[in-house]
Amino acid sequence: MTFRHDITLASTAAFPIRAKGGVSPNMALGPMPTRPALLIRIEDIDGCFGWGEVWANFPPRANLHKAHIVEDIVAPYLQGARFVEPREIGAFLRKQLSIYFLHVGQLEVFEHILAGVDTALWDLALRKAGRSFAEFMELSESSAQSYASSINAGDLERLIPYHASLGQTYFKLKIGFSEQGNRKLVERAANLCPGGSRIMVDSNQSWTLETAKETLGKLEDLSPYFAEESLPANAPLAEWEDLASSTGIPLAGGENIYGIENFFAMANAGLQILQPDVAKWGGVTGALDLVRTMPRGTYLWPHFMGTAVGQIAALSITAVLGEISSCEVDVNENALRTELCGDIITVKNGRVNLPSEPGLVMPPVSGRLANFRDSRDSGPMAETPLNGLS
Repeated sequence: MTFRHDITLASTAAFPIRAKGGVSPNMALGPMPTRPALLIRIEDIDGCFGWGEVWANFPPRANLHKAHIVEDIVAPYLQGARFVEPREIGAFLRKQLSIYFLHVGQLEVFEHILAGVDTALWDLALRKAGRSFAEFMELSESSAQSYASSINAGDLERLIPYHASLGQTYFKLKIGFSEQGNRKLVERAANLCPGGSRIMVDSNQSWTLETAKETLGKLEDLSPYFAEESLPANAPLAEWEDLASSTGIPLAGGENIYGIENFFAMANAGLQILQPDVAKWGGVTGALDLVRTMPRGTYLWPHFMGTAVGQIAALSITAVLGEISSCEVDVNENALRTELCGDIITVKNGRVNLPSEPGLVMPPVSGRLANFRDSRDSGPMAETPLNGLS
């Protein structure tokens, strides 16, 4: 499972987009009144292209900030760069730009951009090879198990039964807004779950060690499948170890962990469910490296909340792992997931099919990318031809 084509890159374009309306997931981190996103498109000298997604949910105009960085700093280094394996470009950019991003205090932003670049290069390389991801990885099943995520408190009675009817058996709730209400919310959700289904909880790094111990202690009898980000990702490892030893609820996290060595450290401290985000760290290459080296006793369930481009990339990682993994799919209305690339994130029997065409992801449907253009920035969309749109 290696690429063989020597690819020379010609151009890179950033596309900051935004969906208004829809339904915002309620979370302790803060409101999300619109859905900002950043896509990148990389083309080689033969006109073959690839699409990727850079994490940009927060702050509200993160997509614009990162688009400018891609255009001003990263794109010039990509022009004329050559690779066979996508990881080669990641190593090249780290060598050329790590000190720059250290100097300007944007190392994590650099990781987000590298992740989006890697996904775009996977898409490009697979198109060049004329193979889908499932074909390239020699998967026996070209679909991935999914779970229903970010169900708002007011939608429990409607969305849990609905998603259960789609075959999903795991349902994740955002908690941590009011410590007095967490027990009641999780109990309501658990009572709505059909037999064999499980609830998970996510507090988005909002608790101290003492609050996490107290709150999870009150939820133990409801048997959540995992508790996500019960502490800040940068909390001392000793605190993670203390929390893990104090609860029977498995601990999960990963969307704010950067680097395999840090995933290993967190796993050794008690993290059982690893949740890398392909748009935030590592891209497809990093996630697959983690799959191949996972510490004993851990599971990998990809994190994701964004557009259909990154969602398919995340689902692809779950497809590699098979039945021991499930990929997060937001239940809330988001046109960037359901309209931008067409109706491709369709859950049936709890699973989502991967694209069967050459490439990793489905490109935006012709004309729709401009419909979601972030009007507060002229960006490249007014001047960059959208060649390769389906």
